[in-house]
Parts: sequence; C-alpha cells; structure tokens
Amino acid sequence: MSGGVVCVATQAELDRAVAAGDVACCCKGGSFTAYDSATVWASGSATVTASGSATVTASGSATVTAYDSATVRASKFVAVHDHGPRTSLTGGVIITVPHPTTAEEWCEYRGVEVVDGIATLYKAVRDDWRSKNGADYSPGATPEAADWDGGKKECGGGLHFCASPHEAGGFDPAHTRYVACPVRVDEMRAPRTGDMSPAKIKARRVVAPGCVEVDVHGNVLVAS
Repeated sequence: MSGGVVCVATQAELDRAVAAGDVACCCKGGSFTAYDSATVWASGSATVTASGSATVTASGSATVTAYDSATVRASKFVAVHDHGPRTSLTGGVIITVPHPTTAEEWCEYRGVEVVDGIATLYKAVRDDWRSKNGADYSPGATPEAADWDGGKKECGGGLHFCASPHEAGGFDPAHTRYVACPVRVDEMRAPRTGDMSPAKIKARRVVAPGCVEVDVHGNVLVAS
C-alpha cells in the first residue's frame, strides 16, 4: 500500500519508498539524496540533500542541503544549507551558500568532479541513446553542438548537462538511461543571476573518451 511511512537505512530503500508513494523516514543516520517530488523525514544524525521539488522535514541533529525548489521544515538546531534559488525553508539554522558566477564555481557548488580541467557531467537519454532534442550520447560518442553560441544564452546554442544523473532526469520525463560525459570546464557557460534552471549547465561538446553509461547514482554500468 502506498502513502505510508517507511523507515529507511540506505539510498536504495529510500528510492523504493519514494517510488511506491511512501514517505521515507531517515531515522537511522546515514546520507541520502531526495529529488523530484520525494517526501522525506530526517532525524537523528541523518544527512539529506534535497533538490527538484522534494520536501524534507528534519529534526534532532540532522543536516539538510537544499537546492532548486526544495521545501525544508526543520527543528531549532538542524543545519540547513540553502543553495536556492527557489527553496522554501522554515526553522533550523540556515546557512546561505553564495551563488556561483563562473563554470569553476558552479562545479564546486554542485560537487562536480574535475580532473585536469575536465568535469564529469551527466545527461539523461532515451533507449536509442539520444537526448530529447536528438543528440547522440551513445557510449564512446563525443557530441558537439553545431549551434554553440559561446555561452551567450542559458537555453539553446549548446549541449546541456547536470551535476548528477537524477537532476538530468528531471529535464526529460521520457528518459530511460543516463550517461556520464567528460566536458572541458573552459568550454562551459558561466552561470548568471536570473538563470531559470541553475541545476543545468551548457557546454560546447563532450570530449574523449566520450560518454559512459551510468546508473541514477553515477555508478558506471558495464555492458554485458
């Protein structure tokens, strides 16, 4: 039956509870990610990162990191890291995180791994490895935007990526797969105040060794 409260100890248990329409209660400690329209209760020493339109109710010594349009209701001593831009926060000890203004800061802000100037970003694709706009992200592919505008506009004029697979999935409800994409930081658009979708970043292309299939948590999947 959906709509109940389920105590979870792992991310997999939380994902199953949310998929069933239940409220996931993180009451045994641990670290969790809540996204899309998930509803989560956190207590004890649990740590929750909320994005999309997720709702988190936290108490005790829980810690919450809030992005996008997440809603957080916290008791007096819960630390809430507010990344904005449209979060709704009640209670807790709110720590406002400055918004990034460069591609490098965006990667740091979103927790993106960067090695030798190459960021690992993510794309949600469909069964044929194509995005909703038709670009090919099949394993090993290195797509490049023919309409790259040098980063002038937030939308269009480039390829769009996110810092995590689940965030990328939010931009295409029809997705069935995820890929990790190596992208040059110096070919990424710098975020700007007023951007409507700060969870995504635009870039010119994917560089070698190309796209790699991953699961929703970013773990590489090996083809059978």
